[in-house]
Amino acid sequence: MESIVRLTLWVPGQEALQEILASAKVSLSCGAPQRDIDGMYVLTLYASPAEAAKVMALPYRYEADEEYGRVLAERQKQVSKKDRFKGGKVKPEGLGVKR
Repeated sequence: MESIVRLTLWVPGQEALQEILASAKVSLSCGAPQRDIDGMYVLTLYASPAEAAKVMALPYRYEADEEYGRVLAERQKQVSKKDRFKGGKVKPEGLGVKR
């Protein structure tokens, strides 16, 4: 799995977000940005190390998790490789109410 850096950024507004998105190729976390008690927007971005370096060079407060790609690779190992539906011959079973 490629190296992925998770960045948490605190930005003052939409202009700052536009500056960040224009400066580097990043992916935004799903969901709306949250506001902290100081009124700053808190964003979570995902990027390659090179793109993350571009964002970190900007004048905004950030926290970088450079081990995030390794964590994702470890979690991927926990995913089963078995075909639990046996090629479509076994129906999914759930806990929902059948109507």
